[in-house]
Amino acid sequence: MFDVQTKRVHEYKRQLLNIFGIIHRYECFKHMDKNDRKKVVPRVCILGGKAAPGYEMAKKIIKLCHLVAEKINNDKDIGDLLKLA
Repeated sequence: MFDVQTKRVHEYKRQLLNIFGIIHRYECFKHMDKNDRKKVVPRVCILGGKAAPGYEMAKKIIKLCHLVAEKINNDKDIGDLLKLA
């Protein structure tokens, strides 16, 4: 399943809420046992957007997305159940 969100990055839009949802999903997968993980539909989350050069909070949201993607995509326990681009 693909979960795609592309739009201008603003702190009042849903990008931050979406990344928190991805973090929550990741934590749920980490605490599942292997039998429950077999029932999960794999998901690829794609976040895209741009921010104004002087918009510091938007830059921090983009940085958070990159850090979360690095953590999730390199986790061997999760494998291909969840990917973030």
